[in-house]
Amino acid sequence: MKKSNNHMSGLSTNRRKFLKATVTLAGMTMLGHFNSNMAGAEDNKKTITIRGHHLFDMLDALGTGKSSHKTLGPVAQKIRANPKVPLKIVVGMDDICSPCEWWDHEKMQCKRGVDKYPKDNENSSTSDKNAIRVLGMKEGDVMNADDIYRLIKTKVTKKVFAEEVCVACRLVDNCAKTYETKIETAIKALSESGCVSS
Repeated sequence: MKKSNNHMSGLSTNRRKFLKATVTLAGMTMLGHFNSNMAGAEDNKKTITIRGHHLFDMLDALGTGKSSHKTLGPVAQKIRANPKVPLKIVVGMDDICSPCEWWDHEKMQCKRGVDKYPKDNENSSTSDKNAIRVLGMKEGDVMNADDIYRLIKTKVTKKVFAEEVCVACRLVDNCAKTYETKIETAIKALSESGCVSS
């Protein structure tokens, strides 16, 4: 009989733990705190390092959800999936450059097209610095992605983009033509996740 009582009290304890966990999860779900992909929850909090000019290079991928770029595409997808992800803004190597086959880790520069366009790395660094300055930030500042893109929409018009941010880039004229559409599309895509207001 004693054995049976111990067995019953063990079941009661387990049942209490189960009910407590169920109630907690139900409450979290109702309050919007439950992430169905609990394994991915930590990834959502992990800071992504982005160089200043890549904030603008990602606009199309953020808006459309598509990119053929092997390292930019996946970073843009992470931001689209969680616009609250923190971004650390830097000059130079970031989470797009570092895994890229074209990045020279010894020289800390991109080697793609360097023979044909020897000033590209210098110009990219200038664009990084310009982007950080125009946004009123400092190198190393961290801000949620949705807040950064709201800031970009507020502070960077087509004219500012072409004449102050990417002025040193050889591709600026082409990018400026589609800048306004791309920033609008990116903001809209991030808004649809319920995190950014336009």
